[in-house]
Amino acid sequence: MSNDLQADLTADLLSDLSRPAPLPSSAPPAPLPTAAVSSTPSVTVTLTPLRWALPSLDSTDRGMGVAVRVGPWRVEVAV
Repeated sequence: MSNDLQADLTADLLSDLSRPAPLPSSAPPAPLPTAAVSSTPSVTVTLTPLRWALPSLDSTDRGMGVAVRVGPWRVEVAV
């Protein structure tokens, strides 16, 4: 029974491989959208050895962005 299954799978694979692959498209790629924010992104890493925090994810102190706190570390990415 397993030989029949293996033969069927092999025949199926060979039939898939015998078909020609589609040619890649020669159309130019779509342009990337421009950034809506004109400011330069910044990354801030802070180590506070005496103040430990539970892992959390919150907004930045300086507007748009995200801040991650893990133990004494705070990593902030602001835009």
